[in-house]
Amino acid sequence: MLDGILQTQPASPPSPPTAPAAGEADLFSSGFFLRLGFSFMVGLAVGYALKVAFKIALVVGGLLLVLLFSLQYSGIIEVNWAGMESNYDSFVDWLTAYSGALKDFIADNLSSAASFTAGLLLGLRF
Repeated sequence: MLDGILQTQPASPPSPPTAPAAGEADLFSSGFFLRLGFSFMVGLAVGYALKVAFKIALVVGGLLLVLLFSLQYSGIIEVNWAGMESNYDSFVDWLTAYSGALKDFIADNLSSAASFTAGLLLGLRF
C-alpha cells in the first residue's frame, strides 16, 4: 500500500544556461568588462564613489546645519551668517576655478574622454 505512495519521479536534468539575445550583453560577464576599456571602468568607479560621497556629505552637512540652527535658537551660540556667506562665496569661486582645471586635465590626459564620461554617468546612476 505504501509502495504506491512513496514512488518518486526521476529528477530531470538541469537545463543549460541560455545565451543573451543578439545585441543584449550580460552586464557581469568578463567579456563585457574587457570590451569597455580602462577609461570607462575608471569613470564607472569615480561616478559611483562620487555618488556615495555626495550622499554622505549631504547627510552630514544637513545634520550640522540643524544642530547649528538649534544651538542658535536656544541661545547657546551666536552665528555670524555674513561671515559664513563670504566664506561660502570664496569656496565656490575656488571650486569653479579648479573644476575647470579638472575638465582640462581630463580632456588632455585621457585618450577616451567620451568613454570616461559615459562610465562616470553610469556610475552616478548605480
